[in-house]
Amino acid sequence: MGKIIITPPFWWNEWSICFYIIVVITLLILLLNFQKRKEEKKNKEKIDKMKADQEKEAYDSKINFFTNIAHEIRTPVSLIIGPLEQITANSHSLPEDIVSDLTIIDRNSQRLLSLVNQLLDFRKIERETIRISLSDQNIYEFLLAIHDRFKSFIEHKSIKFIYSYNDKNFRTGIDVENLTKVVSNLLNNASKYTKDYIELNLHVDTAADKYSISVIDNGMGIPENERENIFKPFYQISGSDKSGTGIGLYLVKSIIDACAGKITIESEMGKGLTFSVELPIIHKIDSDKEETVESAVSIEKEKTDLENVYSYNQESLLEDKPTLLIVEDNLDMQYFLHKNFTASYHVLLANNGLEGIKMLEKNEVDIIISDIMMREMDGIEFCQRVKISILWNHIPVILLTAKTNIVSKIEALEIGADAYVEKPFSMSYLSAQINNLLESRKSLLKRFTETPFTSLKSIAGNKADEEFLTKLHDIIEKNISNVDFSVEQLAEELCISSSGLFAKIKNLAGITPNKLLLIVRLRKATELLAENKYRVNEVCYMTGFNSPSYFAKCFQKQYGVLPKDFNESRQ
Repeated sequence: MGKIIITPPFWWNEWSICFYIIVVITLLILLLNFQKRKEEKKNKEKIDKMKADQEKEAYDSKINFFTNIAHEIRTPVSLIIGPLEQITANSHSLPEDIVSDLTIIDRNSQRLLSLVNQLLDFRKIERETIRISLSDQNIYEFLLAIHDRFKSFIEHKSIKFIYSYNDKNFRTGIDVENLTKVVSNLLNNASKYTKDYIELNLHVDTAADKYSISVIDNGMGIPENERENIFKPFYQISGSDKSGTGIGLYLVKSIIDACAGKITIESEMGKGLTFSVELPIIHKIDSDKEETVESAVSIEKEKTDLENVYSYNQESLLEDKPTLLIVEDNLDMQYFLHKNFTASYHVLLANNGLEGIKMLEKNEVDIIISDIMMREMDGIEFCQRVKISILWNHIPVILLTAKTNIVSKIEALEIGADAYVEKPFSMSYLSAQINNLLESRKSLLKRFTETPFTSLKSIAGNKADEEFLTKLHDIIEKNISNVDFSVEQLAEELCISSSGLFAKIKNLAGITPNKLLLIVRLRKATELLAENKYRVNEVCYMTGFNSPSYFAKCFQKQYGVLPKDFNESRQ
């Protein structure tokens, strides 16, 4: 018999099987290579991310280091500018060469402050979005104020400085504080690089619904290949021998971007440079969102107004010195504040918040100045402790700080601080702030004691005081007809000691608890008499007096008329 040989189909012969094996091996190799490349890419991304994180961490560490130094520098700068301000105010008797030296010191201390502020502004922009607070302003007047502020500084360098404009009555919504920084940085930059000419120009284009602010100089200009780089942080123009931080133009660009504007550069090497800031015209500002922002002019006006208040009331302060508690860990600053306030106040000193609390426990204090950055207990925690205490929450607290960011300000105000003063500060301004707070309280007390129908809570300086006075008034009202109701019973119902109640009411209302109890009784009497339903004798007993003659005597002493004539005197 013959053999029948069945050959496998072509797709399953030896060659096909070999081909399949080769294909599978090739696919496995490709798959392995793909996985390998994927892992390598993944590892490279991890390494790149780690490097980026390390670089960012190193960058943040450097910035934090310089920011902390900047915060620390503000206190020594305060101790330079503060005494210098006082010396300059009395410099009319000094020789001309010494006055000239003082001017140089002042100019350079202000420059140091400007550099510190730039670094803090840079850190602020790095950490948080720029907040834009719009207010309606006359732009001509706004720029004129900046021009006047820079005029002596620029002309002192023998540079011609002019201000040009095409619309003197143009108004729009701007962020005064941030736009002031923009124009100031551009003028500072121009003053460093110009030959002998600077122009500040305002051009309004109502047809295009925009306006521009330009700073023009006739310096060397900027090479075209460096124009984009100058807005990067810490960038310095190659070959420049001018000192600077490299932060100013970065801040300018960041602020203008936040204002939905743009900044352009026009430059011709050897002929000059023009920075133009173009901004949209804002016709209407949401009244719910409008915030009043102080310009350089308004700040100076406020300082002047407060200084007038300060000088006007100095004599009254000297007659009966209030007690001022200074909580400050810097001994030089402590000495400086003590030296300046000891003539007008009984000054108590504490090195930190814990010592401040101990001082409050032992002394009756009228007002507190506290630094924020302190060891053991900082100013924020100290202020918080003061404002939650029923015995101390009426005391005004002024916080002094090198921190300039809005978050710190909001935090301070939210815990009840009455004022927030940035270092370095003007001594006359700080003195006026203190006196203003004290005088404001005095006027409230005067109005309460002399006006029959003013409520007791009207003398409250804050919400905690208002709650305390409302509770106190309710307790007295509940016992108004009780002749035997005493201060001791009042203290017991308020859950504080008699001595604590005495100190609290004495500082809050300026009178003793017994006097306050008497005034509340008399005020209730005025309400009852005004109703014309009761006779004088009935009102006397209804308000806790056991003698009509004593009632009449107290009433006349308080309001200047006898109870029987009260309604007639109101007509």
